[in-house]
Amino acid sequence: MSMSFAPTRAERAEHLDVPAYTSALDTWLSARPDGLVGATSPLANTDSYMAATRSLMHDLYSSGWSRYGWPEEVGGFGGSILHRAAMWELLARHGVRGMAAFEHLEVLGPTLLALGPSEFVSEVFPRFLDGTQTWAQGFSEPDSGSDLGGLRTRAVPSAGGYTLTGRKIWTSWARFARWCLVLARTGPTESRHRGITALMVDMTAPGVDVRSISQSNGHDELAEVTFDAVEVPGGRILGDADGGWKVAMHVLGHERGTFAWFRQCFLQQTLLDSLPWSEPAADGLLSEAILDLASVRAMSLAALRAEHHGALLGPRAAFTKLLLCDAEKSLYDWVLGTDPDLAVDPFDGAALERRAGYLFSRIVTVYGGSQQMQLDTIAKQVLKLPT
Repeated sequence: MSMSFAPTRAERAEHLDVPAYTSALDTWLSARPDGLVGATSPLANTDSYMAATRSLMHDLYSSGWSRYGWPEEVGGFGGSILHRAAMWELLARHGVRGMAAFEHLEVLGPTLLALGPSEFVSEVFPRFLDGTQTWAQGFSEPDSGSDLGGLRTRAVPSAGGYTLTGRKIWTSWARFARWCLVLARTGPTESRHRGITALMVDMTAPGVDVRSISQSNGHDELAEVTFDAVEVPGGRILGDADGGWKVAMHVLGHERGTFAWFRQCFLQQTLLDSLPWSEPAADGLLSEAILDLASVRAMSLAALRAEHHGALLGPRAAFTKLLLCDAEKSLYDWVLGTDPDLAVDPFDGAALERRAGYLFSRIVTVYGGSQQMQLDTIAKQVLKLPT
């Protein structure tokens, strides 16, 4: 059943009111459009997961719902981050279990709009919203991990812009991405954080090689990306030359802060969906998961409201990231507690998804900056403890 239509001018004006938008979107989703049916069906592998969410984003864009919360100059209808927050929560309530590469809308999207060259962003961002072209984030490297000051991927000035050479690791959804936000060293190695530039790299350019990484949970959304003398036009800088650290902090403020709202929506629904497997012996684990998720919800809601009023979380986003890690681990500790034989369950769709979720929850203290880095950030930048 196709549910695509263009909202009228009157509907667009009405839906700038968040409660009105939420009610109308809920009604639309209740009619079970094709994209929603596909995204809530059993998904056997990473490719089908990505294809289903891409189709859902197409439906949401063509019907107008995903365009609220973004400025008109980049394909949006206006509104605020509260519109996006409502959309993610409603998608979870209607059975969507995650959004694959489109999680980067909340991680990279705000930074692209705030710091990117307006003409380029206006051209490419609508294709992100409609599901056509996705983005990846090239930060971590094989030799430096999440230590951005130690990165070695280098961009050397060339006639048309920069020549990019190096490797990135654990790059989420790179195999499906058209664009990648790459942090590269443009200053001397000893310049650390001061000599980094953020480049927007076309993943179809000559010299880009993407190799997927098979994970223990059965998925392969991570990848190693090699850049072998890749030419990047000069107009593809995000922020300023040698100003990549500011870009990174802007991205991480969202990845560790407002992204938590996006993530907890789907974790909350996972808890509700897993209740049929609940056992009284695991009630203690269930109560811990409920309380941890409630704390993330409260903190991430505060982050949403702060951004809605024009504030950035900065280093305080580390608190939200730590709470989100604890909540995800608590949730899947309970999932395992309800079914200790999860690892040897029959390979039906539900068991596969719960197993994959449990295994992924074991690494959440690493991605987006390790738990130790979050604690170090809080100690140095929030509590101002002596080093």
